[in-house]
Amino acid sequence: MPERHRFLLYLISPRQRFINYPAHSELAKMFGKRRFMVPLALPTLAALTPAHYDIRIFDEEIEEIPFNHKPDIVGITTLAATSNRAFELGDRFRAMGVTVIFGGPFATFMQEASLQHCDAVVAGEGEGKWEKCLEDFENGTLQPVYQTTGFVPYTSQKPPRWDLVNMKRIFQVAVQVSRGCPFNCDFCLVSKTFGRKMRYREIDNVVEEIKAAPSKYFFFVDDNLTIHKKYAKELMKAIIPLHISWGCMCSIDVASDHELLELMAEAGCFNILIGFESLNPESLDESHKQHNRGGKNYAEAIARIHAAGIHINASFVVGFDNDNPDEFDRIYDFTMENHLPHVNLHLLNAPPGTETHRKYQEEGRLLSRNSELGVGHFPTIHYMNMSQIEIFDKYMDTISRLYDFETIRKKAEALFSNGTFTRPGGDISPFMKARLSWITFKEFVLTTDPERKKLFKFIIKQIRARQIAIDKGLGFLLAMLGYHRHIREHHRNMKEYREIVMSQDRGPWKKNQI
Repeated sequence: MPERHRFLLYLISPRQRFINYPAHSELAKMFGKRRFMVPLALPTLAALTPAHYDIRIFDEEIEEIPFNHKPDIVGITTLAATSNRAFELGDRFRAMGVTVIFGGPFATFMQEASLQHCDAVVAGEGEGKWEKCLEDFENGTLQPVYQTTGFVPYTSQKPPRWDLVNMKRIFQVAVQVSRGCPFNCDFCLVSKTFGRKMRYREIDNVVEEIKAAPSKYFFFVDDNLTIHKKYAKELMKAIIPLHISWGCMCSIDVASDHELLELMAEAGCFNILIGFESLNPESLDESHKQHNRGGKNYAEAIARIHAAGIHINASFVVGFDNDNPDEFDRIYDFTMENHLPHVNLHLLNAPPGTETHRKYQEEGRLLSRNSELGVGHFPTIHYMNMSQIEIFDKYMDTISRLYDFETIRKKAEALFSNGTFTRPGGDISPFMKARLSWITFKEFVLTTDPERKKLFKFIIKQIRARQIAIDKGLGFLLAMLGYHRHIREHHRNMKEYREIVMSQDRGPWKKNQI
């Protein structure tokens, strides 16, 4: 049987011009890495690719693309924030005579614009469509769009090709056990992309993937890992023997199940990202996130999660039609009252494909055609009660307050005084321990900032009293330092950022209507 022709395939994640602080880019640098985590899409797509393709994965955040070599075909994953760069790459490779395929959320919902810069779009889930796209490419019958109306079963998947990723440059790897979301929040793409019916992988299939991964640090990218409590408990029991450390995304109702929380902690969970989104009940109604209307029980739920020794990464969005500048202060006060040091604060954005985008486009409230600004710290829409510069300035002021070391110290003293964060996390190499110890000493001891010194002394005191595990105590210091550094860099770029915002400032929507 004759040997099949081999093809060179590049799979690319374009670089992002603006990176917001929740990406942990500064923390990654402390670990000697380029990026905390690369997108799961490309290693997953590589696993679906036939064996007669020679594949190279390039994440522009960690390495340059070698344009001195000409691949046969290029696959580029797209987000709104990376779409401009994706278009540049698509144009450049097509000018070289290379076939270019776009995938990802932006290309899925902006097919007409994407096809100006690529030869085909694989919309939505890749399974089946990607293989068909490659088959048509080989036969010279490539179609412009590969899209189906249904969803794949997703009971199992091939292990992502992490062997094609430069693991020396990233800290943790992504894993996914489910697709879909029963909720239909206006500003979110998950249910639009993966449907509202949950689909779950077989637990044995997940366990084998984790065992084969080149890291002991993971992030479950499922939109809500614990929405199916029975499945979640079985998953926890299965990964406890693997001795991994991981974070995930859950809704606040995870706190209602004590058994599940304990299993998660025992299985290595150290951080849960919870989308509170808004503390304004009217804004939750506006975005169709009524399932979050439980504010009076938040304090009790947060305390339960902390009692399990698990951090909460509290996520908030400001900019709904019922919001005004006071929402920022409300969020700040809430995080102080509930001892929440990890806070992801975003300005409302309208990604293509969401109901928010459709509504604001119809109303003429989309401010900028530059989609790369949609990363959470630029105002990209016409807000009802705030001008663009007003919301931007208040946002910058609030994140500075949130990650001021006096604020961090006060939260740490309340959070770590009850002895619940004593479970050790994952192991790191002696070299990494030495590197991180030096950074900690330099930044928190050899400093003129009295609040940093107070925070360091408190954490060390708690470690010596065995009120907090040493890796969690020092990890906390480094995480807070990473946030602080990134936000400080934001302020260095404030002039440039304010000029971008001022160039599109149109005032509050109500004033514009008069």
